[in-house]
Amino acid sequence: MLWPLWSRASHARGSGAVLQDPMATALVDAIDCDFRGRFGRPGVVHAVRARYSDDLIRAFLGHHPDASVVALGEGLESQFWRVDSGRVRWYSVDLAEAIAVRHRLLPAHARNTLVPCSALDTQWFDAVPGDGPVFVSAAGLLMYFERNAVVILLRSMVRHFRCGELFFDTIPPWLSRRSLKGWAVTRHYTAPPMPFGIALERLPDLFRQISGLTPLKAQTCAEPYPRTMPLFALLSRVRAVKQRVAPGLVHARFP
Repeated sequence: MLWPLWSRASHARGSGAVLQDPMATALVDAIDCDFRGRFGRPGVVHAVRARYSDDLIRAFLGHHPDASVVALGEGLESQFWRVDSGRVRWYSVDLAEAIAVRHRLLPAHARNTLVPCSALDTQWFDAVPGDGPVFVSAAGLLMYFERNAVVILLRSMVRHFRCGELFFDTIPPWLSRRSLKGWAVTRHYTAPPMPFGIALERLPDLFRQISGLTPLKAQTCAEPYPRTMPLFALLSRVRAVKQRVAPGLVHARFP
C-alpha cells in the first residue's frame, strides 16, 4: 500500500507533475515512514498508471455521470477525490485490514462505500448496483493472483454486470519470474510474489477465455504520456520489446 502511494505522491509535486494528487502528498507527509529509505527513488510507473486510469474513468463518467466505479484492491489510492464527478457511486474493495487503514487515514464520503473483502470474493458484486453501467479498475492487482483465479473473476464479473468497462495493468512473464524468486526493490523492501505475468502479445489468448469481454486498447506504460518515460517510449516502438517484455495498460468493455 505504501510503495505505490510513495510513487504517486512523489510524481504529484512540482510544475511538471504527472498527476494532481494533493491527498497522496498529504498522506506521505503525515505518515511516519522513511519512504525513500524503504522504497528508494520513486519510479514513475505507479503515477502513470494512476493518471491513465483517471483519464479512462473521467471519459466513462462523461458518458455515464451516474455510473458506479469499483476500485479493486484500492489500498491507499485517492482516485475518488481526483475524478469525482459529483454524482458517481464509488466502491472501494480491499481486504479488511486495508479497509481499516483507509478508515483511519482517508476521509469518509457519502458516495464512497468501503467493501472489506478480497477482490476474488464475489460478495462485492452484491454491494454494487446492477442497474447501470459499471467501471471496474483493477490497477496494480491482477498480477498478484494466479492466472486461473483472474480468469474466473473476470468471467464472473462480466456475467454479473449488465455493461461497463474494465481497466487493469500487466507485468511481463520475466518480471513475474523475478518476483517469485524475491525481487529486492531495495535492501529494505522485497516486492510480494506476482505469479500472473502475461506479455501483451498473449492478451488475445486471455480474452478468448472470457466470453463477453472485448479489448479496446493495450499499450505499454510509456505510450500514453511518452514525455514521462522518453527512453521507454522509444523502446515501445520496437515490436518485440512492446509485445514480449513490457508492462502493459489494458482497457476493455463488456458485454
